[in-house]
Amino acid sequence: MNISIIITTYNSAQTIELVVNYILANITDNDQIVIVDDGSSDDTVKKIKNISDSKINLICSERVGRAKALNIAVQNSAGKYLFINDADDLPNKLRFFESIKYLETGYDAVFGQALVIKDINEAKLNIINQELNKTNTKDLKKIDLLSKGMLFKTLNLHHSSLAIRKNKLFEIGCYDEKLEICIDLDLYYRFLVHNLKVCISKNLFIARNYGDGRFYASYPPKKYMKTLLGIRKKYRLLLKPPIYTYLYDIKIYLENSFFR
Repeated sequence: MNISIIITTYNSAQTIELVVNYILANITDNDQIVIVDDGSSDDTVKKIKNISDSKINLICSERVGRAKALNIAVQNSAGKYLFINDADDLPNKLRFFESIKYLETGYDAVFGQALVIKDINEAKLNIINQELNKTNTKDLKKIDLLSKGMLFKTLNLHHSSLAIRKNKLFEIGCYDEKLEICIDLDLYYRFLVHNLKVCISKNLFIARNYGDGRFYASYPPKKYMKTLLGIRKKYRLLLKPPIYTYLYDIKIYLENSFFR
């Protein structure tokens, strides 16, 4: 088995059926979707079970949190390459094609760009499909390489566009289960600590849902800011990024103090 798509769900009944069917249309019979339901109280599990496909491996858990749910999915995956996909984001076929291309030529992890859509649903599929499928696979664009300066300057990496070698994810310790939030950012910093070779495609890989129902949209801003700045401080000591990146800590503080 070449790839495993990793999805965690928590009360994702509104989007999960659409997302899983969309992924199934873009992968091969040799691929796998691993879904860990993190103690949903709605119809999420029922909707997943309604999709009859042997490529789906559904694991139902009690409420354990996003990081542990992701780790459970990773531990139960069979693929050499792992593709993280949120329960309300839609990937295009190019994402799999291009990510595998870079992973097979020596990169350890790959990110792509996102089309931001408010409240993804079936009524918006036509426009989403048009945008996601604009790029020809023969017209792959230039990539950027993940660096300390970049990561301390921007938070604009899309976790749901990440593809990574499974052995490398295990090497760096998978997801930090002590964190409730910013588990993705913590992971990215560890990419740099462990010298992983990471590229960022300039091509569109996913339609990313930014509806009000997302968990992080309702997370307390002060708690989010404290966690975010704490992670940046921790890895600043380890990675020693350029001094100018302190300006971005100030920017983050101001944005989360006044605009969230």
